Parts: sequence; structure tokens; C-alpha cells
Amino acid sequence: MGIAAFVVMLNGEHNVHRGAYAGLFLATGWGFVGIGLWVWKQRSAGNIGPLMVAVGFSGLLKGLVFSNDSVVFAIASVGEVLIYAVLIHLLLSFPSGRLETRLDRLLVTIAYVNTTVVQLGVFLFTDSKAGCARCPGNPLLIEHSEAAKVLEAAQLDTSIALLGAVVAVLYRRWHSGTPGRARVFAPIVAVGGLTFLLLMAALIVEQAGLSSDISDAQTLALFTSIACLPFAFLVGLLRSRFSEADAISELLAQLGEGGGRGALRDALADALGDPTLELAYWVPGQDAYLDADGQPVRVDPAPAGKVSTIIEHEGERIAAIVKSGPDLAEERELVQTAGAAAGLTLRNERLDAELRAKVVELQASRSRIVQAGYEQRRRLERDLHDGAQQRLMALGIDLRMVRERIEHDPQGAAELLDESLHELNEATAELRELARGIHPAVLTNRGLHAALKGLASRSPVPVELLQTPADRLPPSVESAVYFVVAEALTNAARYSRAQTVTVGVVRDNGHIDIEVRDDGVGGADADQGSGLRGLADRVAALDGRLELTSPQGLGTILRATIPCA
Repeated sequence: MGIAAFVVMLNGEHNVHRGAYAGLFLATGWGFVGIGLWVWKQRSAGNIGPLMVAVGFSGLLKGLVFSNDSVVFAIASVGEVLIYAVLIHLLLSFPSGRLETRLDRLLVTIAYVNTTVVQLGVFLFTDSKAGCARCPGNPLLIEHSEAAKVLEAAQLDTSIALLGAVVAVLYRRWHSGTPGRARVFAPIVAVGGLTFLLLMAALIVEQAGLSSDISDAQTLALFTSIACLPFAFLVGLLRSRFSEADAISELLAQLGEGGGRGALRDALADALGDPTLELAYWVPGQDAYLDADGQPVRVDPAPAGKVSTIIEHEGERIAAIVKSGPDLAEERELVQTAGAAAGLTLRNERLDAELRAKVVELQASRSRIVQAGYEQRRRLERDLHDGAQQRLMALGIDLRMVRERIEHDPQGAAELLDESLHELNEATAELRELARGIHPAVLTNRGLHAALKGLASRSPVPVELLQTPADRLPPSVESAVYFVVAEALTNAARYSRAQTVTVGVVRDNGHIDIEVRDDGVGGADADQGSGLRGLADRVAALDGRLELTSPQGLGTILRATIPCA
């Protein structure tokens, strides 16, 4: 295609600078296609290579506008400005190959519409011979009318505004990027910005109707600049490679020096040029990201102005790098590479973060357990004082009165003894109820199934017991399961307004899985009640996990998993 376009341009009767134009167009086409193919092979994940190839072919298509054949001339005339839209697409997507922002996508969309739809509209109403006597006729001409001038004026105005916006975006990216990123962008901004400034000047000259000599000189300068562009992209991409290599080398050197907690974050921040970088470790047991101190970190979605990159090691998610900066999305490949280089260190520090989180949670749960024990003792003391103790004191008074009456009023003494026996039975029942709250006797004597059946029978909400383990469990596990179910049934009766509750306890693969589900109003919050926090501490003490799901209006599900060999 390059040779064909070269021959067509050399023989074009309306080509003023045949040799110069032919050489520049051939250099542009072959330069973009050749370097684009190399980039395509080296960076298969991005679209930079395909876009460069597209620029090369659209440049050769533009050269065919000098053809003496009317059909080839018409096809090339409709597509002759397409190269500028593809160039805009290429420049705005460099170096990642993706259009990252809405502004980028808007500018590229306008460019493609302006160079295809509007260009076709202009050509349909333009007589090619009206401004160029040697040009072939326009086989697509509908009629030569003023509509062409209106469309052409709108196209020129849009092009000037569009090119100015693209130059501004490129400058902002170069100016606000990190030093390494600025070095990568420098040749692109320099040559690409010069190209678009020359194009804007040529459009302004055309719109003003100035001398053709000025227009010819600008056109030669513009095509020369375009021919240099592929090499500017090559220099930028090579600088990107060297910049990435330097960053990774520096990172590995710092990791080799060791350091205390936080050294990895500092090394990554230096290598990636972002002092505000955050490192979050993925802890599967908590299904959350934690920092080096074991505190939760927000990763998805990332905070405003930041983007998180997930780091995997041997197919396992281990961390996320949360980095700021206007050109962050374009550096994701470098961030991934840096994370992969530090994969083993990330894995080790993740274990440290997980341990710290467990220590923090252990300290918090220990404090809650101590407080809960204190409150439980106060409650028992109050219940004993107000209940059984008062009854036993009354029983003692009655017995003394029986002793005083037994000789002179045997009938009255017998009645007092009956009342005393009643008080004794009531006190015994209250003590039994208190003992059940501490540890139910039925759980020890008859096992978990019987204890859960007893809970279900006493619940004011109908309870369906779906499944329980056939064998006895360790006492600590049975006690935890019992109180999880008891608390869930109490909450369902008090707050959920449920019609039915289902309870399932399954022993599976070394774990006990408990699920209590009701059809109530939902909206339960584990942080609002001490009962659920106490349950979570009781389950966590056995290395288990408690999970509450309670969407508004859709019922409540309380799940717990407890290891049980």
C-alpha cells in the first residue's frame, strides 16, 4: 500500500510538491506501521500498537487523495482527515492504550464524528473541480451548494477547538505527572503538541483564506512533524521501559536492605513516586483489607482521587496498592510489576498484619469479656437478692413462726408449713432458671439436640429445628452453639416480629455451622446490642466467626462457624 500510494502521489497531476509529499507520506505510513507492529508484539495487552498501525494506514490513505482516478480520489477524500482522529485517540490513550477519563472519550468521539460523518457531508455537496481544476471529478456529488460551506466552517471550528483541548490535556498530563512519567510524556507532548499546533495554524490560515504559499509551507511542516511522531512514541515507550526497570531495581534494592514494619510501604512509595501510597493486605479469615497495624483499609471503592490495584502472588490475592495521582490508571502495569516483585515480602507482611489484627481484636474481646463477666455477676447478685434470697428469708421467718405455734396451734403451724413448702418450691424453680442461664443442665445430661428442643418449645415464636449433630460435641462447642441459638431466638421474639424461625446446626468438614433464620422485619445491627457482641466474643474465643445478615424488611440470618475436630 505504501508503494502504491508513493507511485500515485508522484503521478498526481494536482500534487504541487510531488516528491516531498510522496516521501513524507511514505515515511509517515511505514514509520507508524513498522513501530506499531513492534509495539503490538511487545505490549500485547494494550492498544498502542494497533492504534499506531491504524495511524500508518490512514496516513497512506490520505496520500491517495492525489490520485488521478475519480473513484480512488473520492474514497481518499472522504477518509483523508481520519488520520487526525486516530492520532487524537492514540495520544490520549498513551501509554496504557486505554481512554481513562470521560473527557478523553468525549474528545475522541467528537474527533471521529468530525472526520467521518461531517467530512462525508462536506464532500457530498462539494464540486472538487471548483477549487482544483486538475482534480478528478467528484463521483459522489449530490449538488454543489452552500451547505458544503456551512458544514466545512463548522468542521473547521470544531477541529480548532478540539485540537486546542487535546494540546491542553497532553500538557496537563506532562506537567502534573511524576518525574518518571514526565520523562515518558516529554517527546510525545513535544512532537504531538507541535503537530496539532501546526494543524491548528493551517486550519486558521485556511479559514482566513490567506496566501497559498503560506498554506503550502505549513502543510509541508505539518507532514514533516507527523512523520516524526512514530519515533517520538518509540522514544517515549523505551523511556517507559527504562523508567519501570529503574523503579523495580530501586524497589528490590530497598527490599534487600530489610527494615522494620512499614519498610515495604515506604519502598513502594519511593519506587512509584507517591508518598501518600497505601498498602492494604488481604486477610481471607476476615474477608477484609488491613494495613500494617491491623486496621481496616478502604479499597473497593478506593477513596476519591485514588485507584487501587489488586496484587496477586501465585494466583492468590494478597494485597492492594492504593495510589493517588492524575495519571494513576496509566501506571497500573508498573504498579502490578512492582507488586509482583515484592510478592514474597507482601505475603510475609500480610501474616504480620493479620497477627496484629488478631491481637487488637483479642484485646478488645478480652476487655468486653471482662466487662460482660462483671455485668453478669451483678445481674446474678441482683436476681438472687430480689428473688431466691427474699423467698429463703421469708421461708426462715415462716419456719420460726411454725416452731412458736406448733405446741399451742398445731393447725396454724401446719398451714404455715404448707406455705413454706410452696416458697421453697418457688425458690428452687428460680434457682434452676438462674442455673439454666449460666449453663443448662439438660445440655450436660442429654446433649445439644434435647437442649435446642427445649429452647424451641419455650420460644413464643414458632421454631422449626431442621438439623442437629447426631453425636455429642465438645462441651465448650455445645455451650457456644446453645447460647448462639438462644440469643437469636430471644432477639427474634423481642424485635423481629417474625412468624417463624428455622434453626439448623450441621457438622461438616471439621466445623460446626449454625444458622438461625427468621422472616421478620430485619434491620438488626450487631453493633447496637451487647448480646450479639458477647456472642461474637464467645465464638471468637473458639477461633470461630459470627456473621449477621439483616436487610431491612427481609428478615434476619445469624450464622456462626466454629472449628470442631
